[in-house]
Amino acid sequence: MKRKRANSSNSGQALIITSLIITMLLLSTAYHIIEMKRNTTRNETTTNYIFTATRLNTINTMVSALADVSNGGERDVLTANLGKLALALRDHYYDTQCDLLFVPLDSSLYQDGIRMSWESGGSGISSACVSFLMNLSEFSTSYNSGYEANVTTTLTINGVYTGSGGQKGVNVTCSIYNEEEPALANGITLFYQDETEGQWIMVSSSNDLNVIDCGNGTYLMSFNVYAQNVLNVSAHVQDLRDIFVMANTTCTFI
Repeated sequence: MKRKRANSSNSGQALIITSLIITMLLLSTAYHIIEMKRNTTRNETTTNYIFTATRLNTINTMVSALADVSNGGERDVLTANLGKLALALRDHYYDTQCDLLFVPLDSSLYQDGIRMSWESGGSGISSACVSFLMNLSEFSTSYNSGYEANVTTTLTINGVYTGSGGQKGVNVTCSIYNEEEPALANGITLFYQDETEGQWIMVSSSNDLNVIDCGNGTYLMSFNVYAQNVLNVSAHVQDLRDIFVMANTTCTFI
C-alpha cells in the first residue's frame, strides 16, 4: 500500500531549521567556554562538552532528515544535511580545527544511511544509521571521538476479528518504539482491505472507531466493517518526531 504524502517538505525543512538553530546555540555556549579559557590548555571537561553537544546535534540532524525522507523526501537529504552541519562546525571555531567526518551505512538493509521497511507481516521500520568521527585540533594537541548513531522508529501491529457473515468487529493493537524504547504517536490512521488485491479504505468514525492510548506506546483500536473472509489492516503512524512508519497485517478470526 502506498503512502499518500502531503506537506512533507515543509515539515522536514522545519525540523532541519530547528536542528541547526539548536546546533548554533549549543556550539555558541561551547565557544564561550573556550574563549574564557583561551590562555590555558583546553581541559577535559570543555572537550567532553563539545563532543557531547556535537553528538546531540548529529542525532537531531538525523532525526530531521529521517522525518523528511519518511514523508516522501529524497534519500540524499541525510548526507546533504550532515554536510551542512559539518561546515557549520568547521566555520564556528576560530582557534581550533574542528572536523566532522561521517559515513552513512550502506548494507543489505540500508541505502545511503536510510532504511524503510514497510512490508506486510505486522511490523514496519523507518531508520537512519551513520558512523561519525569528530576531530578537534589546536597547535600540537588533538582530540577525537568516534561513534555510531542510529535513529529508528518501529511499529508493530496485530489484529483479530469476530463476527459471522460479512459484518465483523475488528480489534487492532499498535505498538510504537523509538530506538527500541516505547514511544508515543502524533497520529495513527487505519485502513482496511477486504480482498487481497482490493481497495484500501480508511477507517473513520462511521466505522465506530475507538482508540485507547495506553500511555506506554501501545494503542488499542476497535472498529466495525463489512468484509469478506480475508481482512487486511494497515496502520500509518507519525511519531512525535514527525517520522512516518507504516505496517500491514492480516487479521485472524477468533
